[in-house]
Amino acid sequence: MTTKTITPSTATESQQATPYSLLNDILHGLRLVVIVSVIMLGVIALLTFIIQPLMKSLNVQEDFTGAVATLLTGVLPFAVYMSGGIAARRHRQQNFLGALISALLVAAIGYGVLIGYQYVTESGVFRQAPTLGFSMQQTEAGIEITAIEPGTSAEEAGLLPGDIITALRRDPVTVGDLTTRIAQAELDDAFRFRITRDGEEIQLNTRIQLASQIDTASLTRGILAALIIAFVALIIPAKWVPYLILGISLLPLIVGYLWLITATFSTRTIGLLPVDIDGNFGGWTLDNWSFLTGTSVGGPTTNIWTVTFNSFAIAIAMTIASLVICSMSGYALSRMHFPARRALLSMTLVLHGFPAVTLIIPIFLVLINLGNIPIIGDFIGYNTVGGIALVMIAFELPLGIWLMKGFFDNISWDMERSALIDGASRWRTFWEIIMPQIRPGLLALGIFSFIGGWNAYLIPATYSVGTGLATLPVYIRQLTGELSPVNWNQVAAIGLFQLIPIFCFFIFAQEYLLNIYAGGTKGSS
Repeated sequence: MTTKTITPSTATESQQATPYSLLNDILHGLRLVVIVSVIMLGVIALLTFIIQPLMKSLNVQEDFTGAVATLLTGVLPFAVYMSGGIAARRHRQQNFLGALISALLVAAIGYGVLIGYQYVTESGVFRQAPTLGFSMQQTEAGIEITAIEPGTSAEEAGLLPGDIITALRRDPVTVGDLTTRIAQAELDDAFRFRITRDGEEIQLNTRIQLASQIDTASLTRGILAALIIAFVALIIPAKWVPYLILGISLLPLIVGYLWLITATFSTRTIGLLPVDIDGNFGGWTLDNWSFLTGTSVGGPTTNIWTVTFNSFAIAIAMTIASLVICSMSGYALSRMHFPARRALLSMTLVLHGFPAVTLIIPIFLVLINLGNIPIIGDFIGYNTVGGIALVMIAFELPLGIWLMKGFFDNISWDMERSALIDGASRWRTFWEIIMPQIRPGLLALGIFSFIGGWNAYLIPATYSVGTGLATLPVYIRQLTGELSPVNWNQVAAIGLFQLIPIFCFFIFAQEYLLNIYAGGTKGSS
């Protein structure tokens, strides 16, 4: 019995010898389109006909399921067009022209099915639009009726081609005005025209009807979009897909930042466009940044640099205290065994579950009593920067301790044992051997602590009186009061000013943050 060995070159030749079939490629694309459509339509049906009625029967007021169903309905055509291009990718290198034809044909078939559905349901490009049943053009004398559609309310009312519409009731009207009113009208709304016919003025009434109208422009744009999407799905490199999906998902956030930057340097905006007081493009100004000179803006009278110093002091105190306490506590809980260790771990996790709003009154009483302590009470009591920072640190410690314990757990015992055997003390081992291994964790905890202190609103607003201890979030909230006009462009400028330290942190620390899960891998056995 003889066996035949197939070498890689032989296998490659057999694959290349397989004839390319355009029909099979199209059928493969249509199968993928059907699978994608069935899955998405099933999810839409589940949300629309099962979950949404169930929520209503339970008297739950929510719009999430309807919004998701609407979003999936809008995304479905694009998923169909992309499926045609994705299915044709398998033969892209073998026969690019055939793969391109297959992708475009599958996209065209998918678009044809969509157009057929819109035709049957009289939606989309075949939607029913309000009409009066005649066509018109603007002349010097008025609106001239150029044609009457048979069987419409215009024919029943007695309108004739050549009639001149001079007014709607007693108001003069143009083609643009009349077109707008027709588009905004509802079924059976009455229109009373003053008409000039053969030198005589008469009045006739006609009513709005609904008629199917083909939106040729939308039809053309739709088929072009389908073909372009299929073509892009065919040629785009696979390694670009995650970045493309990420870019699309981040598009609302990117648009928000673009508006933020534009608004800070303009008088006012319409969408993303800066405009002046007359509504024309432009209106660039630096007046929104006048708060940097120390002048008061809006309602608050506090200097912006005093507010910034308060925020910075709280954030720095919170960062330093969290790094010191959490690193030592995390090391002790990870490396040492002592009585009530497990209970302490459980307690820190329970404390992290308490939201700040539930402890406002107890913390207020604690700060009042701390303020009665001689000497240091003036620095850590109620209505002090130290007291606010102390509360913020207390809320940050449970999460920080658990985070640092996880990093210490990932460090091998071998390095620590080697250092202790060589005569290093426990403190030197902790400081010189272990701490450098968890730099990504320290940096992550430091950034989280700084952001938490810098962006804090509830604690500083609750445990301070007046504007002397206001932080930037509290200051911005004072600018958006309900009793005075709000300059949103200036609020955007102060908000962007508040983001600058956060951007700096991420720019200079991103290398360590990207390696956050690599801590403790060096030297492990």
